[in-house]
Amino acid sequence: MDTPTLQGEIREFVLATVIDEMSLLTSRDGITDESPVTVEGLELDSLSLIELTLRLESRFGVEIPDADIEPLASLNLGQLVAEIARRGAKA
Repeated sequence: MDTPTLQGEIREFVLATVIDEMSLLTSRDGITDESPVTVEGLELDSLSLIELTLRLESRFGVEIPDADIEPLASLNLGQLVAEIARRGAKA
């Protein structure tokens, strides 16, 4: 699968997880690749970020060591998607 399509799949997974499964957001309105992973964006606190990374690991076959989770909080959605793809995500 090419990178843009894979990144689209990762983005969709993140948004569906945050909205439908974790109920952190009520809609996608206003959410862009520039939206922060935390406050004023996806609204992930540290425990929610851990839960999302576990789901990303399981779904896309990537490894995110515990020491790498906290730095993910400083990313925006687009950067998070790119980071998961960079780690070798598989569709």
